[in-house]
Amino acid sequence: MRKLIVLAVVVALALLVVPAAFAGNGPGGSKKAVVNYSLSGNVTAVDADNGIVSVTVVKANRAARGYKGDTVDLKVAATTLYYERTADGERVAVTLSDISAGDRITSTGKLTKATGAFSAKRITIALPLGTCLPTS
Repeated sequence: MRKLIVLAVVVALALLVVPAAFAGNGPGGSKKAVVNYSLSGNVTAVDADNGIVSVTVVKANRAARGYKGDTVDLKVAATTLYYERTADGERVAVTLSDISAGDRITSTGKLTKATGAFSAKRITIALPLGTCLPTS
């Protein structure tokens, strides 16, 4: 009888500990407060005065996947890098003023999970849908 009670206690403890060990911490499962994000989407607005690029998220990595379909504000800084993909596949440097509503972009940077704040490290204007790159 004693063995049965000990076995029941061990099983109960295992059922409590195992789920906690595998539990994530929000979207992406990372326990870090600030994570690296990567997303692509469509620009809905650019507020150069306040350093904000608003984007409707179409695709995202694990860290930002919970924002897919939402419009998020990417905070830009003096250190943010801006590029545009050209028809020949090259990436050329541009400025924030070259980004406008309707552009397709990709962006990487830091996401503060507690507040949902995105800080852009890089924003690249993508080619319009249907544009073909040269193959040679």
